[in-house]
Amino acid sequence: MKDLSLTQEYLLCALNEKGAIPSFSTEKRTCLIAAALLELQMENCISLQGKKAVAVRPLPEERGYLRPLYDFVAAATSCQTERILREFTFSFSDRHINDLIAAVGRSLETLGCASASEQGLLRKKEVYLPQREAVNMVIDKVRAELLEDGEVTEDAAAIAVLLDKAKMLQFYFSKFEQQELKERLAQLAHSAHGAAVQEMLDYVDGLMAMVAILTVTVGATN
Repeated sequence: MKDLSLTQEYLLCALNEKGAIPSFSTEKRTCLIAAALLELQMENCISLQGKKAVAVRPLPEERGYLRPLYDFVAAATSCQTERILREFTFSFSDRHINDLIAAVGRSLETLGCASASEQGLLRKKEVYLPQREAVNMVIDKVRAELLEDGEVTEDAAAIAVLLDKAKMLQFYFSKFEQQELKERLAQLAHSAHGAAVQEMLDYVDGLMAMVAILTVTVGATN
């Protein structure tokens, strides 16, 4: 099984038994957007500048599963993060988020980490069901790096942050392990080499704050 990217690993853990992220799971959807934006930044495809995202170089072929989000950002000279969240998280049609999930899902199927399945009675929709072995691989990596004495990679720290913010740690770790993970992330964030972890924490927290405001705004207009 090949190494997976941040977005691929996160989606494996976030999809439910029906191969979906329900529309009411705002935190899970927001963290998928966060994972994709952070991965695009790590690949130097976009620059995250405050509350804006700017495309700075073409998307590599091997990251083609991020195209639904990359193209959305690249279509504007400077794309407001609030607009990304509004269109991908609160859109009535869910077209943008569904396109992103499908693209990442297809890449996981190609790697043997998920299986495609058609669901729906009147309108058939292809979904992607995570392979349990692949999910366990992601969780085992987080457990080995953050709960043991091994070196913590940026990727493992990022997945742990996203699982925490998406309120998914409880699905994969015991209460004791959850507390240990959160304490380790806090230690890393305040260490001499933890600037990247703190930056990720701050960025995801910022997205969550925007979503909280949008939830009230969208609710008031409906």
